[in-house]
Amino acid sequence: MSVQDAFAAPRSAVRDVAGGSGVLTDAIINALKKTRPWVLLLAILGFIGAALMAVMAVPMLLGSTMMSGLEGVEAEQLGAIAGAGVMIGMGVVYLIFSAIYFMASLYLLRYAGFIKQAVSSHNVTDLEAALSQQASFWKLVGIMALIFTIFMLLAIVVGIGSAFFLIGSGI
Repeated sequence: MSVQDAFAAPRSAVRDVAGGSGVLTDAIINALKKTRPWVLLLAILGFIGAALMAVMAVPMLLGSTMMSGLEGVEAEQLGAIAGAGVMIGMGVVYLIFSAIYFMASLYLLRYAGFIKQAVSSHNVTDLEAALSQQASFWKLVGIMALIFTIFMLLAIVVGIGSAFFLIGSGI
């Protein structure tokens, strides 16, 4: 039977209570190793999508300036001028979505980088940095999902209101 020292500091089986210098288990490392290629793939596809959207925005913006610069406005050309405004709007929306895709892809790329560091160093600090980037990605995606849902609900309300207006006006 062992005698315990009543004045000794308590001991714990937990390796790291404060965080930041603990050891990652093999299961965590294996899960990170399996996750990283998919995160990297999605980041690369996101960058490609962002670049394509930005490239597609340029002709929309340039084409709209050509359409709005028509000489001698007649009744038939008023539709072309209205179309120019739609083209400008679409070009701006494409640029905004391109920036959002870029930011989301950047978070994923950083997440993949910190996963690589965590796997090689087996350090909790690197895992915390990776999870911070993942949290930033999901925060951005969640905010965009909420904004998109609000816009869709507004579009539905405007669409239904427009239909009632057209029915009521007899058009």
